[in-house]
Amino acid sequence: MKMGIKEFRERLGEVARGGEPVQLTDRGRVIGTYTPLPRMSDEQRRRSLEALEDLRRVQEDLRAAGVDTEKWLAEMGLDPWGVPLPAHDR
Repeated sequence: MKMGIKEFRERLGEVARGGEPVQLTDRGRVIGTYTPLPRMSDEQRRRSLEALEDLRRVQEDLRAAGVDTEKWLAEMGLDPWGVPLPAHDR
């Protein structure tokens, strides 16, 4: 499906829930594509939430033990979310 930027903004909620990729156009020319993420099943959502809780508990345990988790992650080249830092930030 193709859609102009203005229409995309106006219908974003509907488009996001629809799950179908949309080619964004500007004056009729395709300038990008919106691709929604696949929907998670209830089981996937449950597992993700459990994993998140496990990570939070580990982080709390480390902090309680006096570990500066942000510093520790930075030393490993990771940001506070565990994402690799760009080379210039290491």
